[in-house]
Amino acid sequence: MGYGENIDKKRNKRGKISRLTTLVLIAVMLGSCLFFACGKDKEGVSGSKSKNKVEENKIIVPLESFIVNLLGKSRLGNRYLKVIMQLEINSEKEKELIDKHKPQLRDAILLFLSNQTFDDVKTVEGKLELKQSLLSRINNVLGQATVKQVYFTEFVVQ
Repeated sequence: MGYGENIDKKRNKRGKISRLTTLVLIAVMLGSCLFFACGKDKEGVSGSKSKNKVEENKIIVPLESFIVNLLGKSRLGNRYLKVIMQLEINSEKEKELIDKHKPQLRDAILLFLSNQTFDDVKTVEGKLELKQSLLSRINNVLGQATVKQVYFTEFVVQ
């Protein structure tokens, strides 16, 4: 065996190894593409159906804006709060209940908001606590746990 034959054998070995590696990589990539493409379709169809069922039950009821004076240190309101909120409920029957009690709801919300201070509502924690308190008061007016969630769609303090 000569020197040239050794080089040819090494080249052939390298060529076979690199071709084999390339084929394995292509197979892995194709397999993973098929897996993710097929897996997402199945999951997407069943997942979207179950999400749609949950979403169908949710009804959002918008309320008109609330503008109140916030309490100050001298018990006089020198700051204003403007809030627009929406209520999440589960059925049309509950929406009718809210519509029937809108004057009582607005009254309870206005009285509660006007009893807040700037310090009560300036932080995220304060806003979250305010949402929970409003949820409780709203359900109290309605006489049952009708409202599932309160969403602030506008919240301005001046």
